[in-house]
Amino acid sequence: MIGLARDLFAHSIVTLSWWLIGILGMGVYVIAVYDSIAGIQDLQDLFDQYPESIRDLFGDVDLSTVNGWIQVELLSWIPLVFGMYGGIFAAGSISRETEQRTVDFVLGLPVSRSQFLGSRLAVGLVNLGIMCITLFLLMVIGVALTGHSPSAGRYAFALLNAYLLGAALFSGYVLIASFTDEQARVTGIAIGATLVLYIATGALNAADAPNWLQWLSPFEHYHSAEIMSGDGVPILPQVVLVVGGIIAASAALYSYNRRDIAS
Repeated sequence: MIGLARDLFAHSIVTLSWWLIGILGMGVYVIAVYDSIAGIQDLQDLFDQYPESIRDLFGDVDLSTVNGWIQVELLSWIPLVFGMYGGIFAAGSISRETEQRTVDFVLGLPVSRSQFLGSRLAVGLVNLGIMCITLFLLMVIGVALTGHSPSAGRYAFALLNAYLLGAALFSGYVLIASFTDEQARVTGIAIGATLVLYIATGALNAADAPNWLQWLSPFEHYHSAEIMSGDGVPILPQVVLVVGGIIAASAALYSYNRRDIAS
């Protein structure tokens, strides 16, 4: 499994680098423009006029602070990026292998199906971790370079929450890819599902839906706004994301071991 993971990671570096460039570019822009808009009171007034459900979705924070600005303009969007990356990675590393029949060669080696799928899960989770670490370093260094005091602890816990959400979504898309052979279909499902779940979270909040229904959305368990505002780290949502990811990954392994992938 280690050999499979190492080979997949080497092949994913180029694609991962492009995603990192995009995330870094977005982060640099958000941090760099803060001082030019920090004194614009109209911006905060406009944000306060948004419906409560919208403010909850982006984070009901103080835009006059650098942490509030980063939350609304950067961290509120990061789970979308992680979810889409996870879906695309799952489609390319699992469904495409079956679609192009290269999996037949791999499984012809002394490699089990669990090892094959486990290597895909491991590399995807590692790549998401690299994204989080890179963004954390950017936020700490970038905020310091602009003359403000970085809140390293808040950034770390907010990005940990984002990572757990991205990991849960990724595990769900691995489950879909485990029984779907078409790369394009899994990619479309992943991108569409990520956007729908994100929008549905705001819609459910606006409709004052029952708590149990709201909790079905993974994005409901993303609380970076509270963390960035210094209100503490909600523990239960993190546990829910971990448990959800483990269940999805376990179901993917079970499904992949039982399915027929013969030529």
